[in-house]
Amino acid sequence: MNTTSTKQNLILSLLELGSKKGIDNVSIAMLAQSNSISKASVFHHFANREEMVASLFAYCRKLAYAQQITIAFTGSASDVLFRAMDHYHDVYTTEPLSWFYSIIEAEKLIHAEASSIARTLSEMFDAQSRVLIEELSETGRLEVEDLDLAIEMFSATVQNLLSKILIGIETDLPWREERFINSFCALYKGQ
Repeated sequence: MNTTSTKQNLILSLLELGSKKGIDNVSIAMLAQSNSISKASVFHHFANREEMVASLFAYCRKLAYAQQITIAFTGSASDVLFRAMDHYHDVYTTEPLSWFYSIIEAEKLIHAEASSIARTLSEMFDAQSRVLIEELSETGRLEVEDLDLAIEMFSATVQNLLSKILIGIETDLPWREERFINSFCALYKGQ
């Protein structure tokens, strides 16, 4: 196995184990064992634990930034918003990004880098929400007087619902998402 793939495998192992146990609870021995290498080999790829965690965040940041909302804007407002929700589900529940988002959600109050990434991801989500709501408003599928308020409401609610997926609270989530999108469209007189 070459050095690059071993290093990437160590990052992916840290991602998977960290999403289940918390980053601070993943030992070098666990990483070595999950990759069938020695602890010394782990340190061949990373000078120390801090560098390994920094590499994990850098790797995942690239993965997350590469995710762009790619949905069709055809159909009613609810069609578009349900498609957007399906897209977010795909992004938030597909490995390795699901592991990354779980780590960010769990570690954002503990690790400065996780906190910074959480803010950036939230801003990206807000920007994507702005594109959705502006498009639906400009095309007359939603009647929005206060665009900023509508965007904030949509973005915050959807982020809250998605965070419940990450922390494992999925009770009635599909029903809550459907109820929110239908109520949002009704509030703004969308079809």
